[in-house]
Amino acid sequence: MTSADLQDFLSFAIKDYANDKIEAGTWNEEEALTKSKESFSKLLYDGITTPNEHLYSIFTSEKIGYLWFHTDETATQKSAFIYDFIIFEEFRGQGFGTKSLAALDILAKEMQINKIELHVFAHNQTAIGLYNKVGFENTDITMAKYL
Repeated sequence: MTSADLQDFLSFAIKDYANDKIEAGTWNEEEALTKSKESFSKLLYDGITTPNEHLYSIFTSEKIGYLWFHTDETATQKSAFIYDFIIFEEFRGQGFGTKSLAALDILAKEMQINKIELHVFAHNQTAIGLYNKVGFENTDITMAKYL
């Protein structure tokens, strides 16, 4: 990902994350955008050169999305955590999500990563279906009941 791509990505990712947190009931509307900006600033404090943050533009013959993952290494394993994965709306439903995640598997193996994790909001049933299709399994489930 280039610096220009990062700015494009952030122009909608920050808003999308804020809206997802509102829809999930985690943040209220008044605080969501500020908290989202703070989260992105903390995680990507040095932009595209932030250590352990891997930012990619996804291309076919044109740019179709973005992928951002974090790597972490312990004494027993090297893992990746997908922070964001987006296929632009006009390219969805054409298999690009599946192909992009298959490419990530190849890259992760080359990087000697042996586990890939992610978080998905429960209201995003399309993403849940994609992740299940490519082999992700539930490891934790957080539930809430609003009174």
